[in-house]
Amino acid sequence: MLDLRNTNQYASFLVRLAWGVEIIAALIGLTISIIVAVSAGLSDQFDESFLGQGASVLVAGLPFLLVAVVELCKIPLTFAFISVESTPWRLLFLFFVLFLCLITFETMFNGFERNFSSLNYAIDTYKNEIDDIDAEQKLVEWRIDRVQTFTEADLVQDIDQRQGKIDAVYSASVRNARRSAEKAVEGIDYSFREQIPQEIQALMRRRDIYYDQWTVEREGIESRFSGLLLDNISDSRGEKSRLLTERNALQAEMTEALAAASFLTRTTVENKYRALINEKDARIADITDGYLGGDAIVQQSQMEAQLKEQLAFTAAKYQGRINDINGLIENQQTLLLERDVDVQNTLINAEKAAQSRINRFFAMKKSNEKKLDAHAEEKQAELDVISESVYTLEEDLLALRNAKRRAATNINHLINQNQIYRLAMYAYGTDRPSDVNRGMIGIVAFVWFGSLALIASVTGVMLALAGFYLRRNPRPDELAAA
Repeated sequence: MLDLRNTNQYASFLVRLAWGVEIIAALIGLTISIIVAVSAGLSDQFDESFLGQGASVLVAGLPFLLVAVVELCKIPLTFAFISVESTPWRLLFLFFVLFLCLITFETMFNGFERNFSSLNYAIDTYKNEIDDIDAEQKLVEWRIDRVQTFTEADLVQDIDQRQGKIDAVYSASVRNARRSAEKAVEGIDYSFREQIPQEIQALMRRRDIYYDQWTVEREGIESRFSGLLLDNISDSRGEKSRLLTERNALQAEMTEALAAASFLTRTTVENKYRALINEKDARIADITDGYLGGDAIVQQSQMEAQLKEQLAFTAAKYQGRINDINGLIENQQTLLLERDVDVQNTLINAEKAAQSRINRFFAMKKSNEKKLDAHAEEKQAELDVISESVYTLEEDLLALRNAKRRAATNINHLINQNQIYRLAMYAYGTDRPSDVNRGMIGIVAFVWFGSLALIASVTGVMLALAGFYLRRNPRPDELAAA
């Protein structure tokens, strides 16, 4: 069992320990007052005179110095609290002791907060550096946007659009020229190629009718005079019969040739056979004249003369009609050829006009393409200058991004070394310290610093209270031993 002397020793130890705790708390408050005063002196920018700077130091440091001195009053007030017997006085001393504990709590909490703030200073510095880098990065990006008025893709797109417009205008012009030529060709009337040959065929049929009528009439005349002529020229009948047979054969051959000939060669064929038939007729007439004599010859000559007159009259009549028809046929054939020539000239002129317009449009296209090439070269030179400037700015932007990455890495490194961040990470279940926000840190820091400051603020009072209590109220067994 402890004796009274040991109790007094423990009581004295507790009191001394309480004074030690309070002295340390007072020194902490004094240190804080010095730091605050020095900080106020260094940050004073409004009065650069010595007196103004000293006043700032005193005004900032003296309240904290007073707080440090007040820290030493807790043990005497605790002794007064336990020594007095009056309840009102006890309550009064207890009230002031609690206030002094509150001051100690604030001092400790302020110290912890300043320590945490110093730990966060580097983190905040890097964060401010990141903010500055972000602002500078936005400025560089803004400068890039201002400098990069157009890109390679924009230039290619612009050139393609301009080339497309040139090609579209040229294609439209060519189509219009072709359409104009087609309209000119479509306006050509080809009906004459059917009408004129039909008219020629009609004229040839009329001419054939004239030939048929001529043949019938001539054969009628010859048949009337043939009896008389054959009586007078019986000796020449054989030769005449042969010539007549040849003449009839030529007549039949002419009919077949005319049927096989075209309307362009029909006249030539007909003239050929008519000449042969006339030759046969002349020989028949000569044979008749050569073998007649006496009165018969005179009579036969008169009849022959009449026959010739009749045949000549008939031939003149029908030959005139046939010549008129042949003239009309030649005129129609000439007209057909002229109309064909006009059509061909129209086609050639339309094609020449269209090709001339196309050549002119092609020359315009080439001229516009030369202007486009000059524009492209000018824009390419401008783009080269822009690209060089953008490349320099992009290098600056890359450097800023690297600086931002290094700052973020340093922040993560410092956060991993900060106990409050780690506690907040554990408390809120985040995977990375960088995911912890200021609200989380504030709550954890308040609980952590508050608990430590509360313990530190009441420890000295409780030690002093325990020591004074042991001195004042020893145990009964200790009193008996004494």
